[in-house]
Amino acid sequence: MSEESGTVPVPSWLKAELFEKLANEHFGDKYIGIKSFKPVAGLKPGENYSSIMLRLHFEVELSDLTIENVSYMLKTPHDFELYREILKKNNMFVVEREVFLQVIPELEKMYKDAGLEVQFGAKAYEIDAPDEYVLLQDLRPFGFKNVDRLVGLDMAHTKSVLKKMAQWHAASANRLHLKGPYTQHYLQPTYTDSMKDNIEQVAETLGKYFLKCLPLYEGYEEYCEAVHKIQPKIVDLMYAMNTPDPKDFNALNHGDCWTNNIMFRYEGESPEPAETYFVDLQLPRVTSVAYDLMYFLLGSTKFEIQLSQFDYFIKYYHDQLVEHLRLLKYPEVKTPSLRFLHTQLLKYGRVGYHTALMLCPPVLLDRTDEANLSDFVTESDNGDGLKMAMYSNARYKKHVSAILTWLNNRGAFQF
Repeated sequence: MSEESGTVPVPSWLKAELFEKLANEHFGDKYIGIKSFKPVAGLKPGENYSSIMLRLHFEVELSDLTIENVSYMLKTPHDFELYREILKKNNMFVVEREVFLQVIPELEKMYKDAGLEVQFGAKAYEIDAPDEYVLLQDLRPFGFKNVDRLVGLDMAHTKSVLKKMAQWHAASANRLHLKGPYTQHYLQPTYTDSMKDNIEQVAETLGKYFLKCLPLYEGYEEYCEAVHKIQPKIVDLMYAMNTPDPKDFNALNHGDCWTNNIMFRYEGESPEPAETYFVDLQLPRVTSVAYDLMYFLLGSTKFEIQLSQFDYFIKYYHDQLVEHLRLLKYPEVKTPSLRFLHTQLLKYGRVGYHTALMLCPPVLLDRTDEANLSDFVTESDNGDGLKMAMYSNARYKKHVSAILTWLNNRGAFQF
């Protein structure tokens, strides 16, 4: 099924007139007008729970009577009460626009000034929309695409992400060193406090299904008691990371780095990516880099390499981190050693449990047109089957059995 074969609700406010100014700026004196406008589904059915993703196709008429085809990606929220409540408290779409428009350009400029061209994601644009939105450059015409989340990332793709992640962390750590804490409200420790009640509600709902399915997982006798102890505390433990320990190696974390939020470009017939971009940046946080590393590696990689190559991936990331910190002239005395990085991963092993509880279930669930955000995060008759499927399907059981055993052997459930 192609991405555009699915159906998706189109907001009533979405009109071609909203894009007149943007098109005029893009084409300048040659611009005559928008000849046609067609919004279509931006993702395959069952690939997005949290927002409506649309690919916007425009035919633009120019003064030489030619027609130019232009496309953008528009993200806008579902009309779901709990989600709207979270958005109202936290302005998540405003946050993402500001990250693309302000934070990313600053990091990219640091590399440009150091003599290296690094780009982290698509260009972002602003329109006078009456509702929440994020408008981005459509990367598909440039050859970018996602890897199937059900397959997971192989060695080459994982290393490509880790290199870009190391570049991101290095630049933001250097920015923190040079300028001190970010002043943006959404990068302050107290930013997500108003969201905590909603998160606790979601974690409690999902936790009921997770604990109900726990006996289905291989080796559960070994970690059952520890899981039951950490589950009621997991939101508090994750929120504690929002106030960074100054003794940690802290940087701006992507905050939601998993397969569908990463796009790859290829050259020729090569199966290995030539470029890697991050997308979906609604949840940035300044904290230990252990957060991004655990979340990504446990939530996005192929099962065969997920744990068996974990230490190798950390070594590869560390090599890239050190290289780019040196390029940016970050103080060597503050550069973390590989040994210290591993202590960070042990210290914040709770992120692994958070990933298994919250990220892996939707990532490893077979696609279904019926899946929606309401059924995912609330208790309802319709959602009961979805959540049971998420926590009891064969793919999830395989992954989570290995992850929970691994976490338990590392002492990750101790707090």
